Amino acid sequence: MTKEKVYPKFWLFATCFTGFWIMYGFFILIKNVVIEDSFDWQPLYLIGGMGIMLARSVQEYKMAKEHSSSNNN
Repeated sequence: MTKEKVYPKFWLFATCFTGFWIMYGFFILIKNVVIEDSFDWQPLYLIGGMGIMLARSVQEYKMAKEHSSSNNN
């Protein structure tokens, strides 16, 4: 059986990166609604899409971390 390379640090970075974009989407949504008094769907699309990517990144990070720790033992 060949050893498969896993990159838990990459998936941790991907989790943080998508988390940042979700926070940015909420910032833009609040700015549009509260300050500019207008509603735009674009931040909701950003939050939704990045939410899906965040869930997948967390799942992949957990699998990569488990895989890398089982290879070290």
